[in-house]
Amino acid sequence: MSNGRLRYAALAAPLVVLCGCATIEPPALPDDVVPAAWQGPVEEDAAVWPDLDWWNGFESAELTALIEDVLEHNLDLANNERNLAAAQIALREAGFSLWPTPVLTLGTGTSYTRTDFDGGSSSSNSSGPFQLTGSVSYGGILSRPATYQRAVADYDSRIAQIASVRLNTLGTAASTYFQILLIRDRIEAAMQNLENAQAIYAIARARVEAGIAVPIEQLQQQIVVERERTNIESLRQNELSARAALSLLVGRSVHGFDVEAETLADVAIPAVQPGLPSELLVRRPDLVQAEATLRGAAANVRVVRTNFFPQISLTASDTASSPALVDVLSSANTSLNIGASLMQTLLDNGQRRRNVEQARLSLESSLASYQRAVLAAFNEIEVQLSNIALLERQSVVALRNLEAAEEAERIARLRYEEGVTDYQTVLNAQNTLFSTRTAVLDNKLQRLNAMLSFYQALGGGWERPRAEDGA
Repeated sequence: MSNGRLRYAALAAPLVVLCGCATIEPPALPDDVVPAAWQGPVEEDAAVWPDLDWWNGFESAELTALIEDVLEHNLDLANNERNLAAAQIALREAGFSLWPTPVLTLGTGTSYTRTDFDGGSSSSNSSGPFQLTGSVSYGGILSRPATYQRAVADYDSRIAQIASVRLNTLGTAASTYFQILLIRDRIEAAMQNLENAQAIYAIARARVEAGIAVPIEQLQQQIVVERERTNIESLRQNELSARAALSLLVGRSVHGFDVEAETLADVAIPAVQPGLPSELLVRRPDLVQAEATLRGAAANVRVVRTNFFPQISLTASDTASSPALVDVLSSANTSLNIGASLMQTLLDNGQRRRNVEQARLSLESSLASYQRAVLAAFNEIEVQLSNIALLERQSVVALRNLEAAEEAERIARLRYEEGVTDYQTVLNAQNTLFSTRTAVLDNKLQRLNAMLSFYQALGGGWERPRAEDGA
């Protein structure tokens, strides 16, 4: 049978060559969609594109350890790995479909029949040699290449989708970590606000007891004190909620889970510079996914168009026979049959034409969706660049305002204690100080989150795998 196997291989080879793996390229984007350069301000000395371990740019050892914990224990990312394995299996199956289907049958001509009726009997028997029959069938020759390319596009889409989930999960973990530190900073600021409010309350009470102020000043300041105490309790509850959310991202219970850092002040704000705009098309997972969907739609058009051509099927069979089972594989009594068939539907009431039209419309929709995603991505980068620069300028103003608010509150308190100014002036200075402290803290969080969003908008260091790299 070894000669037969050689003949099957000789038949299979040209069939696979016929099928081929020519890449189906989607329609190109219009020239004005991809800008030549960014308009927003960029830092010339910053790194071009973030690294895959972009979280190290914040210079926080605890954040780095936390991200590594998320990568190892996050339940969604574990599902990602399983989805990737399933996608690889599906693509492998699609690759096998490019080959002919072999069938091997072992049979014998021996048979025996016996029939009993009315006390009589009838029997017959016959014998023949053992037969080993192998066959190869290969249909849908014209559509198989495009069908495989459609499977490749689907696989690329799933790879990009998994990368998006990973990037979003890590971004959420970092953002939640920053939120916890902000809440702790706010608790510290609220404690300072409470101390200030209690100091002014003591002054107001002393003035009322001395008969130089009306009781309403003491009562109003008492409300401020209680408000700050309630604010501290609410912030502590918010901190617990944030820790619970972060513990879930690392696949743990909030019991026993904590964050050591106490302030955002120790977290650095990294600088990053985007590279050429055209590179974004292969660095953002959502754009790669949209492009893969477009390629899949283009492949589908090619698949349905093959229905207008005859359906070509090739078959081959080889048979070996021998009276003894042990001799069947080496028998010289073999025969090889090769055939081809053509089948063409002549009348389908326009079904094939409608299928092509639907596939074409789907392709045009995919192209429009891809173009929209690309435009939105470039616009997002421009907005992020401008926003980062704006927040940096605002941070300078916020710190300067905080210094002024602290000095104004100190002067107002002293003048109120001396009886030079009224309580309303003190109250206004106090409220301004409290809100200014909050503005400074909020600005730091906004700058950190702006960098997180910028990293995500740039793809987080991810890049579409090259063909030679595989998945």
